[in-house]
Amino acid sequence: MTNPPDSSQSIRSVRTSTARIRIRPVLATVLLAALLTACGGSDGPGSPGSHAVPTGSAGSGVVDGTVPSPPDRTVSGLRDDTRHITRKTTTGTRPRMVKRCTSRVRRVKHTSTSGTGRRKRTRTWYTNDSYKDCKKVQQGTTRYTRVVRRARWCVELDNVGGNSTKDDVWYEVESDVYRRATQLKEGAKLSFTPLRKGC
Repeated sequence: MTNPPDSSQSIRSVRTSTARIRIRPVLATVLLAALLTACGGSDGPGSPGSHAVPTGSAGSGVVDGTVPSPPDRTVSGLRDDTRHITRKTTTGTRPRMVKRCTSRVRRVKHTSTSGTGRRKRTRTWYTNDSYKDCKKVQQGTTRYTRVVRRARWCVELDNVGGNSTKDDVWYEVESDVYRRATQLKEGAKLSFTPLRKGC
């Protein structure tokens, strides 16, 4: 039996549409696989060439969630020894300068104008102005006291900050801290704010 022409053309159209419907999911699958491959190729946290990002806000000094302690000048330990370095002076000489003045006279010019136009007149006259011309001149020498070494008060600590290896550390302190340290027995706990390290 022979199919009519219209019937065969309808069958071919249905087959073509079915083929297109089957191709579209395949193309979609290929495109999705390509996108996943491109995304997976970028450097991840564990891939070579990736850079670890430190935790904490930029410029805050926070690393791994820890914050560095603020600087503290106060030191503590066990009282070891004290030292008072006395002030040392010496005597020197320097030029003795004195003020010497001389009376002088200078001539000062004065002018005045009166009238207008052709009747304008200018009068000039001079006066003597007395003044003193002063300057410093050397007159012998004078003695003075010069400080060679300033006074210092120092305290020595052992076990500084609880560290048994930090012994015999000297600190320069105020005089009242020194006096307080002298009233303590050796080995007593002591804390203070030093002026500087060393003595």
